[in-house]
Amino acid sequence: MTQTPATPDPRDQTLEHFRLHGWMRAPQAFDADQAARMRDVAWGGLEDAGVRRDDPSTWTIERPAKLQGLKTDPAFEAVGSPRLLATIEALLGTRAFERPKTWGALFIAFPRDGAWEVPASGWHADANYRSQLWPPQGVQTHALFGDVAPRGGATLILSGSHRLIHDWFQRNPPPAAARSADMRKLLQGHPYIRDLHTPGDPGQRLARFMDRAEQVDGVPLQVIENTGAAGDVILLHPLLLHVASRNIGAAPRFLLSGGVTTDLAGWA
Repeated sequence: MTQTPATPDPRDQTLEHFRLHGWMRAPQAFDADQAARMRDVAWGGLEDAGVRRDDPSTWTIERPAKLQGLKTDPAFEAVGSPRLLATIEALLGTRAFERPKTWGALFIAFPRDGAWEVPASGWHADANYRSQLWPPQGVQTHALFGDVAPRGGATLILSGSHRLIHDWFQRNPPPAAARSADMRKLLQGHPYIRDLHTPGDPGQRLARFMDRAEQVDGVPLQVIENTGAAGDVILLHPLLLHVASRNIGAAPRFLLSGGVTTDLAGWA
């Protein structure tokens, strides 16, 4: 069973969008048949754990683990298409990067009952919080190998947060020995980030954080769902805050999360 993803927006497919908002879409970086082969590999691994594609009663684990051995399967090499590599090269400019050995780890989220809400915990960036803003020291890739509809388990991103993080730590230098966990706590000294981490009425949180962009120090901040069609790849700035969300749809969410780096020191 598939879900219908949100209508594509050509405005999120530009380098300028990435610079301003910290993310962009590479639509149909690989094709539907390649995405289907990737899902076949994932279902094969899940079947070894008793999870069957045609029997939703076996979908008892929300986020299955122990699937990372599958990431070396040749089916996933299709993520690194010439189209995607050209987009990454454009983002990184003249900075050299090596094609990764794999295109990341598998993250599958099965549907669950319950209300959908903006999480108040778990927000993080995968890079060193002291990373430079521009040019980025790498690009994170979220390859969708199944359609992902709204409220269907898409990764949530805080659009614009790469600029907020960079500006915040420029104005509030952390201790030299601060680690990633320390940096996450220090970042909550920012009023907007503190509010994002404060539980509250789900409806009010949706209205504030998702229904509109809020200008903070000249930066438009808004929580966005990384929805899309199978074959889309969402490219993230290393400093962009993101978090997992609940899947209350009808189908599993299939994601391969990886990235490229020009400087290993720039990643956590």
